[in-house]
Amino acid sequence: MDAFAQWIQEVVRAAGYPGVFLFITLESTLVPIPSELVMPFAGFMASQGEFSLPVILIINSVGALLGSGLCYWLGVVGGRPFLEKYGKYFLVRKHDIDKTEAFFAKHGKKTVLIARFVPVIRHVISVPAGIARMPLRDFFLQTFVGSTIWGGALILLGYYVGENWETFAKPLKRVDLLIGVILVLALVALGIRFMVRRRRERS
Repeated sequence: MDAFAQWIQEVVRAAGYPGVFLFITLESTLVPIPSELVMPFAGFMASQGEFSLPVILIINSVGALLGSGLCYWLGVVGGRPFLEKYGKYFLVRKHDIDKTEAFFAKHGKKTVLIARFVPVIRHVISVPAGIARMPLRDFFLQTFVGSTIWGGALILLGYYVGENWETFAKPLKRVDLLIGVILVLALVALGIRFMVRRRRERS
């Protein structure tokens, strides 16, 4: 077990429900807390009688809504004004913002829902949803459904496999890491392609 995973377990053991709630809330923000470490362990603790399984499942859904809601609010309040003023330094133009809004207007529901199952993306999807002013009701509904299914599955995994939860959680964490690296590399490649195209347009 690595030091970070051990620290998470120690906090959950010491703080109980508030510790689980804190980690799940942070996991739904821009903080890269791995749900594959928190939720299966919480499920395992429930199997040992330390936690109530229904309470943990509720905490999962509420924490995810809170964390995602904070990021959504950040996107609504500061997203578009910030990008319109400073976006050029991040290779973001007003046209790109308009395209994002149009995309979320058409595909926002399924995008937010699917994002809850995708590493890295689930940490950041709430911000562009807020920037695009996705209807709050739709945002919370899709976030609730996606996070309840994903988090609930991890919690139940830990609950039913008991002490063997790490055997299943570690491969999931590796898959998350691999997908995250692929997504980052893809973003870098897109950024380079965008800069090259901008230079050609200027010349």
